[in-house]
Amino acid sequence: MNRDRNSKMNSAQKEKIKRPRRISAEVQRSVLLDAASEMLAKGGPEALSVRKLATAIGTSTMAIYTAFEGKDGVIAALYEEAFARMAAFQEAVSRPTSPLEWLAGLGAAYRAFALKHPSYYALIMSETLPISEFQTAGAEPLARGIARQRSYRSLHDAVEACQHDRLMSSTLHTEEITAVLWATVHGHVSLELAGFHENRDAADARFLLLTRSVLSGLLTPKGQKAWKALLPD
Repeated sequence: MNRDRNSKMNSAQKEKIKRPRRISAEVQRSVLLDAASEMLAKGGPEALSVRKLATAIGTSTMAIYTAFEGKDGVIAALYEEAFARMAAFQEAVSRPTSPLEWLAGLGAAYRAFALKHPSYYALIMSETLPISEFQTAGAEPLARGIARQRSYRSLHDAVEACQHDRLMSSTLHTEEITAVLWATVHGHVSLELAGFHENRDAADARFLLLTRSVLSGLLTPKGQKAWKALLPD
C-alpha cells in the first residue's frame, strides 16, 4: 500500500514538473529575452522559435504569444531590451565635476555592458541577426537609429559638456566627435569579444591606450592638462 502511495506521489511530482512555471510577467519577460538572445548568439535566427523558447524557460507557447505576438515580436523586444540595458549601464555612471571623467566613465560602461551581456551586444550590432530582414523596404537602417538611443545621447551630452568647458575644440561638431568615440569603443569591444586579445590584462591595457590616443587628438591644451590629471601615475 505504501508502495502504491509512493508511486502516486512520484507521478504527481513528475506531472507538476512538466507543467509551465507560474512566474511574474516582468520576470518571465526578462528570462525569456535572455534565453532568446542566447539562442541567437549560438545558432542564429534558425535556432530561435516560440516552441524552443517555451521549452527553454519552462512556460507555455501561449504565454509567449500573449506577451510578444510571436517570433517577430520577440525579436523586436530583444532589440529594445538590448539598448535599454546598455542605457542602464551608461546612466549608472556618476557625473563628477570634470566632464572628461564622465566621458571616460561612459566608455568604460559601454565596454562593461558588452562584456557582461555579449549576446545582447551582438544583437545590437546585427552580428547574430540580420535585423534588416525584419524591416520594411526603404526603411532607415537600424544602425542609423543608434544615434537616437539613450546610451548614445549620454555620450553626446558628455562631449557637449567637454566642449562647453573648453576641454574639447568647439570648431568640431559635437555629433562628429560623438560618432568617432562611439566607433572607437565599438571597434575595440567587438575585437575583444571575438577573442582578439590574448587575455583580459592585454585587453585592459589596449583599451586604455586606445582611449588615451584618440582623446589626445580631440582635446584642447586645457583639456590635455585636465586629462593628464585624471590618469594614473
